[in-house]
Amino acid sequence: MELEGQLVQNIGYKILITIKWSHKYLKNKRLNNIMEKIGNLDLNKTYLGDCMELAKHLPDDSVDLVVTSPPYANTVSYGHQTMSGANLVYTEHYVSWFLHLFYEAQRFLKPTGSFILNINDRVINGERKVYAFELVTRIVRETGLKLFDRYIWFKKSALPMTGEKRLNDRIEYIFHFVKDPKKFKTNTDRVREPYAEVSLKRFKNKVHGNDIINPDGTTELSQRGSSKPHPLGKKPITVFRFDTGSALRGLKHPAPFHPQLPEFFIKWLTDKGDIVLDPFMGGGTVALVCKRMKRHHIGFETNQAYIDMTEERLRQEERKKL
Repeated sequence: MELEGQLVQNIGYKILITIKWSHKYLKNKRLNNIMEKIGNLDLNKTYLGDCMELAKHLPDDSVDLVVTSPPYANTVSYGHQTMSGANLVYTEHYVSWFLHLFYEAQRFLKPTGSFILNINDRVINGERKVYAFELVTRIVRETGLKLFDRYIWFKKSALPMTGEKRLNDRIEYIFHFVKDPKKFKTNTDRVREPYAEVSLKRFKNKVHGNDIINPDGTTELSQRGSSKPHPLGKKPITVFRFDTGSALRGLKHPAPFHPQLPEFFIKWLTDKGDIVLDPFMGGGTVALVCKRMKRHHIGFETNQAYIDMTEERLRQEERKKL
């Protein structure tokens, strides 16, 4: 059944506008007006507490995207008890401690959702520890989540390393988990980048490749037709050049996200109105980016000072609109 109404607007002279709406439209509008909760948790709020416990309150299939950077294993001091009964989680316990969140994520993540994990490792007594890779392996083997891809974050503003033997370490890892590699949502056209001039010239040439393999193992050069550039630009590569949080002035957090990182993944993997979770909200960068991009956020954090910091950043963002 469809209803029809009329709206007359007087702007010096009368204009008659006919508006049609359906029961479905009215129902969706009412739902949008009251959709301020996820289970028994309010949206657009950061909760004080252990994310491993708070995650249990998230309903099944309710979160569109998790984007987070957890406390690094015994590498950064956060000034108080930040993790489940210990001042710092040491590398030998880190994986077991962290794995609990991914068991919950397999439940609360939507089939179309993604989990973006930015994590770093560390060197102890001259040996680089592999707990980050152990964590990824156990997530895939034990939780049911699938590793869709891995990315490298090249830190544009990282500090140089000391010592003569070790090269400058300017990367961190980003791992992309999904429930179903065929169903998760992407919007690649939103994150395309301009082509370089040399790339545009290359499109005019024939494509060559060593794809003919002879019986003796040698290859022969083949020639295929030329391809055309995408009108919206090229797809990004899997190495990202993001700034570090040190580029942010005045933020009193020891290891803040720079907005560039969550911004990219929120733009790529969500739509307006979607729900984004950061279980280690920290200084509130994910919440801030969600506000700017018209997504709902929900956060968990063990430090009240960081929650206060997040709320102040959101208030400042709101004042900019006035």
